[in-house]
Amino acid sequence: MTRRKNFNNNLIVKKYLYIFLLIGFVLLLFSFSYNRIKKLVTNPQTKKDEISVQQKQEEISVLDAIVHAKKLLSVTENNYKNFIGEDAIYVSIGINSLEMDLNYANIIITGQVELIGGKIISGVEKNNGNKQILEIEDPHDLQKYFVTLKYIKPQKETKVKTQLAIVVDDFGIRNNKVFDNFCSLNNNVTFAILPDQKFSKQVMNKAAETGHETMIHIPMEPVSYPKNNPGPNAIYVHLSEKEIKRRMESYIKQFPLCVGANNHMGSFATTDEFVMRTVLQVLKKHELYFVDSRTSVSSIAYDVAREMMIPTCENKLFLDTPRITEKTLAIKIKKLGHLAIDNKKILVITHCGSQKKYEFLKEFIEKTKKLDFELVPVSELFKSKLPEII
Repeated sequence: MTRRKNFNNNLIVKKYLYIFLLIGFVLLLFSFSYNRIKKLVTNPQTKKDEISVQQKQEEISVLDAIVHAKKLLSVTENNYKNFIGEDAIYVSIGINSLEMDLNYANIIITGQVELIGGKIISGVEKNNGNKQILEIEDPHDLQKYFVTLKYIKPQKETKVKTQLAIVVDDFGIRNNKVFDNFCSLNNNVTFAILPDQKFSKQVMNKAAETGHETMIHIPMEPVSYPKNNPGPNAIYVHLSEKEIKRRMESYIKQFPLCVGANNHMGSFATTDEFVMRTVLQVLKKHELYFVDSRTSVSSIAYDVAREMMIPTCENKLFLDTPRITEKTLAIKIKKLGHLAIDNKKILVITHCGSQKKYEFLKEFIEKTKKLDFELVPVSELFKSKLPEII
């Protein structure tokens, strides 16, 4: 009887011990949860605030966008001013009328502002279109801006030199002292190399070593064929589209360093639209420019290339025809001056056939240095200093 009573007492003790331990565990768990909840309640915006601060630091203001547009437009510090007024921030930008018009500058500026969410409220023209005023609102702080675009005074405008590109045709037939002499010329002179000639590849590689830009001198059918033969694997008007493309691909494969092309002869082929479209399709595919040598007044090559949106220009003057003398050199320089009146980009062509032609070209280049010309490789004629419109 006593043993049974002790057993029951032990059960009661164990029961209360378990209950005590369970209550202790629950209190401990509650305490931990309470502290965690209290921390979240007392600091509910901590993470959100951290993100907001980071976002605030990354915000780009309208003024930042305007300054970036100024750099894209190459506006000098002398022609850029801003000051903080009572009701807005005022910005004044002077535009060189020889480089761009106000509408173009307006598009670049508004494009950069809208890119960061800025709002163009209004825009007005004044002084017969010689001044434009934009009212802009910043999306972040609703700050207003008034941006004035105006042409700078003529006396402050930078005079832009006429770009002159000189192409020397017919390389590839010889690799001799005369070629070495041409390589010693200003490396802004461009070489046109005939394909499928004995020295075609050697000439391309050596021209690259001396820093001269090279182009493919595409042999094309002249009106006087077969009396005058344009060379092996030339482009003829009777060829199929497939064969013209095959020959063009062959030229391009031979000249991996060439960045453009012009026609060799071709007084007949360049008047044929089917032929020229086929030729130009291959050049466009490989992102090569095209120069119409203008061996025929009836050539449509330049117009077709422009229509196909291929970088293109046309020859304005053959330097070495009909002959080369001191008298003709003076005549060519005079003609070049007349061309510069209406053209800011001029391309002329000569040939590499003799030492005399090299000396004539060398003297021609020396004389152009005294005039208002900038000698450039042909590819430079297609480059624009203006930023792209987004």
